Amino acid sequence: MISVLLTSYNRERYIAESIESVLAQTRRDFELIVTDNCSTDRSAAIAREYAKQDDRVRVFVNPTNVGQFQNRRVAACLARGEYLKYHDSDDVMYRHCLA
Repeated sequence: MISVLLTSYNRERYIAESIESVLAQTRRDFELIVTDNCSTDRSAAIAREYAKQDDRVRVFVNPTNVGQFQNRRVAACLARGEYLKYHDSDDVMYRHCLA
């Protein structure tokens, strides 16, 4: 299994499209871990809505802003997959990326 690690901070404008691009992958055996870095916008709420709809999505919100690189470490520590794929919260992924 692949763990897709999506780190976020105040990406309300982009995060839905980013998550949808991961969920639209041709390969289905992956998990999507969203680690929100204590956003002040609706980024975490949007990610939680996807987690309610798809059990491959897990959301973790840091209690304080830990910075970009520590947020990536948090995501990696939560991963269950054999492989890790970092995915920025303002990017979209080609449908065949994980394949």
